[in-house]
Amino acid sequence: MRAYMVGLLVPLLLTLLFRNSKNRKKRGLPVDVGGHSGYGIRNYRFASPVETAWSGVTTVAELFEHSCKLHKDKRLLGTRRLISREMEISENGRSFEKLHLGDYEWSSYGKVLEAVCNFASGLAKLGHKKEERVALFADSREEWFIALQVFSGAMLLL
Repeated sequence: MRAYMVGLLVPLLLTLLFRNSKNRKKRGLPVDVGGHSGYGIRNYRFASPVETAWSGVTTVAELFEHSCKLHKDKRLLGTRRLISREMEISENGRSFEKLHLGDYEWSSYGKVLEAVCNFASGLAKLGHKKEERVALFADSREEWFIALQVFSGAMLLL
């Protein structure tokens, strides 16, 4: 019992004794966010908040388009085909769905940008206007991401 108490108390006392001796790093510093309510923190290594990392890019849609043009041949979205599905029942009676998936098939930035432009053109041709609302119901998959980029780029209301 005595060894147990020593083994418990010695590390605790050493931790309490040396806890404040370390030099604590400041990683974030408070910053005024221009009169907006809330609390802003910036990285201590930068003198001021980053306004924009890319000149001429001010929205997420512009950033997506810029990235697609810059990295048009690189991989962006990967999907896997469903080969089979099985239901597996464990010893405690719970059932689990087991999926067998194929290899990843990749779409490049350029191909995704082309799909986004085609989707946006199709909506415009159907007469969809900026002020009209759109509902997006889908599983997380490549087509959902493409539709989301169309809606954010065309400034359609979700």
